Amino acid sequence: MIGLRGIPAKSGGVENVVEHLAPLLVKLGCDVTVYCRNPYCKERPKEFKGVKLRYLPSINIKIGESISHSTFSTGDAIFRKYDIVHYHAMANGLFSFIPRIIGKKTVVTLHGLDYEREKWGMAAKAWLRMCEWCASKFPDKVISVSEKIMKHFKKTFKKDIYFIPNGVETFTPKPIRKLKRFGLKKDNYILFLSRIVPEKEVHTLIQAFKKTNTDLKLIIAGDATHTEAYLKQVKALAKKDKRIIFTGAIYGEEKIEAFSNARFFVLPSTIEGMPIVLLEAMSFGLCPLVSDIEENMDVVKDFSFSFKVRDANDLKAKLEYIIKNPAITKKKGAVCKQVVKKYYQWETIAKQTLQVYKEALK
Repeated sequence: MIGLRGIPAKSGGVENVVEHLAPLLVKLGCDVTVYCRNPYCKERPKEFKGVKLRYLPSINIKIGESISHSTFSTGDAIFRKYDIVHYHAMANGLFSFIPRIIGKKTVVTLHGLDYEREKWGMAAKAWLRMCEWCASKFPDKVISVSEKIMKHFKKTFKKDIYFIPNGVETFTPKPIRKLKRFGLKKDNYILFLSRIVPEKEVHTLIQAFKKTNTDLKLIIAGDATHTEAYLKQVKALAKKDKRIIFTGAIYGEEKIEAFSNARFFVLPSTIEGMPIVLLEAMSFGLCPLVSDIEENMDVVKDFSFSFKVRDANDLKAKLEYIIKNPAITKKKGAVCKQVVKKYYQWETIAKQTLQVYKEALK
């Protein structure tokens, strides 16, 4: 597998997907190797839960990081006895023809329409559109984590691709211990947890929350990904409101604590693939409030709350309604928890992925 920073995951949806998917494929009888980026992996074990790990360099700049590492990884992979080279993310669709030249099968998983992300300039967006075209032509099989991407490929390229959603790991809720340093108590905060990048619309969330009349805190848990200027901007926007707390990135027990004790969860994105963080929040029985983009609505359907994307006034109104109606919120959260248990299990997703591999090898 090529196209991620490494596992175990420290950030990012793709890393989270591979961390859960790859070991389950090993259990199903596959011999799996994951290519990891040297700058991301300070500790470099040879294996992770039966998955072999290989470490290669990358150029640590915004668009060069992925391209450079995938170039080195592809060059290494073609000389090894792999039956399938599985690329993750649109930018890596470009490389999928190279292993095919020497008879290897390739699969590409699309985690989002990356050229829609606001952090990319015009040149990068053009590059990503070219990579999307490559992903429609070069690999043996293509997987989409969202129904939106599947429909897009059918309409744009007249190509049928597989839809395999992301999954979620179930955790036992934990009381607040480590997060006490932020003054958190059960049900006294609203949670945003994700990368702090422009397409997550953290600025819109802050603008809306600042207008609400509530004693609840707003926890913004996450860090920048080559978007330090944006992080500085949103911190400045929140500076005078002591209810808004930036925790930085949180992992492990702190992340479980954050989900376990929040009043509800907010995801105001303008673009997603299938947001694992949304599934995680739902798995804890949290009712989500999400922007009404197709990727979010495909997950929450009519058993949650939504607001008009980029509309701070509508977001404010929905925040106030949810704050004033905790009983409705808890009821919807319980439904969300059951939906996740039924439809978003990693074991099922691993079996579906293995079936795609079998189809590619025919």
